[in-house]
Amino acid sequence: MEKQSNRNTWVLGATGYVGQLVTHRLFSEREKGNWSGQLITLGQKTIVPWIMERTNFHLFPLNSIPQMLLKRYTPSAIYHCARMAGNSDRARRIAARKGYAANQRLIHLIQGAQTKIPIVYCSGTLMYGNTVDRIDEDATLFPIAYARAYEYAERPWVEAAGTGEMDVRIARPGWILGPDSWFEHFFYKPALRNGKVPIYGDGNQYMSIISVEDCAGQLIHLMERGLPNQSANLFGFEPIKQKDFALLVAQFLETTTMEISASETKNSFGQTVFEALTSSTPVTTKHKEWRSAYKPLHTDLKALVESTIRRLQAKS
Repeated sequence: MEKQSNRNTWVLGATGYVGQLVTHRLFSEREKGNWSGQLITLGQKTIVPWIMERTNFHLFPLNSIPQMLLKRYTPSAIYHCARMAGNSDRARRIAARKGYAANQRLIHLIQGAQTKIPIVYCSGTLMYGNTVDRIDEDATLFPIAYARAYEYAERPWVEAAGTGEMDVRIARPGWILGPDSWFEHFFYKPALRNGKVPIYGDGNQYMSIISVEDCAGQLIHLMERGLPNQSANLFGFEPIKQKDFALLVAQFLETTTMEISASETKNSFGQTVFEALTSSTPVTTKHKEWRSAYKPLHTDLKALVESTIRRLQAKS
């Protein structure tokens, strides 16, 4: 990270899955003297004591960030990791409508600051839909699964980036691997229950995987080294077929894999989760120099899988 000073760096969704890691990395870089200024963090539901104690933390939902806060701590940079979520299709649609309105409101407030504040917005590769070939940031969006609802919420940012009136850098990470989220619920816990690691569908769908730590790192890299309105696919490894990923998990757990058919997957989880688990989205990037300038924390997928499982075992 290049030396910068006297800035207010904001993290929206700072207590969330990715936002916590973004906050931690920014805090660590400031401790090393790589930048100075205030780290303004906002969260809604999750309470993380160290963030509350060691950053300038504010408890506000995305749709209620007060204008006075932006005036008091005028942002020099904003990391937006505050997607409104839901636990069902209906709840996600409601969250998307609320997210759309909240994002429109936030854009209006930022534009009122009369300065071009760079915003890194964390989206996802499900926005691209299913594909056989590796795709870069120029690919047409065709959202599937959870992205159908979330695409609506992020439209204000996509439109703002398209006009060039704001500096909005949309990041689309692939499968974010860490001791939580999809890996724990769809691979690790089922393996403990059934004695075998599941493969959803035929297993030939490609996964573009990135560790949660490198996802945070690449978000910051996009802010520090990216260009205005540069979108970026975030990934850590070459695409891997799901059946080969499941085999890596099975090898460490000293077990085998089992195939769950497409129809069984759909019956068990519903259409939205089925689409997510069986989607094939192998991504690459057109920003070769930008990517090569980033130094990843994780370069061995097998080692990352093993360390993730160890962390899950430690907390269970």
